[in-house]
Amino acid sequence: MEKKKTGKYLKYAIGEIILVVIGILIALSINNWNEGRKSENDKQKLMHDLKQEFSTNKEALENHLIGLEKNNSQLNKVINFSAGDLELTTDSLRLYSSTLYYPHTLSLLNSVQEGAISSGKFEILSDSLKHKLNLLKDYSKSREDIDKKLKEISMNNNSEVTNLILNLSAFPDVPDHFYVQQPTSMHPDFIRSDDEFVRLIKSSKTYSKLFQIYYFNISDQIWIKYGLLRQTNETISLIEKELNKK
Repeated sequence: MEKKKTGKYLKYAIGEIILVVIGILIALSINNWNEGRKSENDKQKLMHDLKQEFSTNKEALENHLIGLEKNNSQLNKVINFSAGDLELTTDSLRLYSSTLYYPHTLSLLNSVQEGAISSGKFEILSDSLKHKLNLLKDYSKSREDIDKKLKEISMNNNSEVTNLILNLSAFPDVPDHFYVQQPTSMHPDFIRSDDEFVRLIKSSKTYSKLFQIYYFNISDQIWIKYGLLRQTNETISLIEKELNKK
C-alpha cells in the first residue's frame, strides 16, 4: 500500500517538474520572441531614421552640387580667357571672376548614425548595410580632407589670395538680410579699369593662382558627384530594400 502511494507521489512530483520545465521553456520562448520583436522594431526605426537623415543629406548634396558646378563653370571660363583660348566681354569677365570660391558650406547630418554607434544599436543592422554606412563615412572623411586642403592653401598663401580676391573684386553676392554690418567700401588701390582688369587676368601669375583654386574646386565637385552623392543614393536604396523585406 505504501509502495503504491510512494509511486503515485513520485509520478506526481515528476509531472510537476515536467510542467515547471515546460513553463520555463515557454516563458523563455516568449521572452526571446519579445526580445526578437523589440530588436526588429529597433532595427526598423533605426533604418527609417537613417533613411530620413540621408534623404536630407541627398537634398543638401544636390543643391550644393548645382551651385558648385555653376561656380566652377564660370571659373573655367576665366582660366580659358587668361590662357587666350576664350573671348569674354569685360562685364562677363568681372562677373565670372567673382566666383573664385563657392561661398556656401556643405553641412551634412550624421547624428543618427553616430548615435547608433555610441549606443551599440549599429550592430543590429545587417552586415551589408553596416558596410555601406562605413564606406559612406569614409567618403565623407575624404571629402573633408579635400575641403581642408583648399582652406590650407588659402591660409598658407593668405596675403596672395587676399590680394587676388581684392584685385578681382571676387566677392559673391550676399543677400541684404545676411549682412550684420554695412558693406565695406573698396579701397581705390584695388579698383581696376577694364584694361587693367583684363591685363591682370591674362598674367601668368594670376593664371597660376586661379588654376590652383580651380583644381581643388573641381576635385570637390567630382568627389561630391561621383563619391558622396552616389554613395548616399546607394545607401538609401539599400535601406529601402531592407525595409521592404518586412
